[in-house]
Amino acid sequence: MKSRVFKTAWQIASKFKTFAAALNHAWELIKLKKSMLSGVVKFTYKRIDDSIRPAVGTLKEIDTKYAFQGNARTKESMIYFDLEMGAFRSFKIY
Repeated sequence: MKSRVFKTAWQIASKFKTFAAALNHAWELIKLKKSMLSGVVKFTYKRIDDSIRPAVGTLKEIDTKYAFQGNARTKESMIYFDLEMGAFRSFKIY
């Protein structure tokens, strides 16, 4: 798990002022994903237009490999199933 956190932190480090800030953000992302894999999670993220979007999502018993269609499947985004919208969504991890 630590290697995944550091790998994510190095991936997003250029978006933060310090590596410590990137590392802290990476820990939050890993904890969010772990929580979504075990159940339903309420969280917020910033949209491209800088507005804040509240979301209720999960990854529990969801096969994102086959269910998600679109071009948002990159290393720079996190995919989740939005329970309010009833569809897959994604957001950038930085």
